[in-house]
Amino acid sequence: MTRWSASVVALLLVSFAGPANAQVNCEAIPRGPARTDCYLGLSRFYQGQSDLAAAKALQQSDDAWYRAITGMDPPKPKPRRRR
Repeated sequence: MTRWSASVVALLLVSFAGPANAQVNCEAIPRGPARTDCYLGLSRFYQGQSDLAAAKALQQSDDAWYRAITGMDPPKPKPRRRR
């Protein structure tokens, strides 16, 4: 029964999992350390998005080079299994 309930919980989490849609407005925060922290947090968030986009573009470029050289799609990574 434990395995069944864990799978139901996992299914519910996956079905309701979606990107959080939060609009952050640092202008609404009064001037001071909290407002500065808000802008620093937004900066780190956008830097992370930029890094992710750059990594994705690099991977696509590498895949294109692999296809151009070998004429085949690159091998897909194998899923790791826990022991």
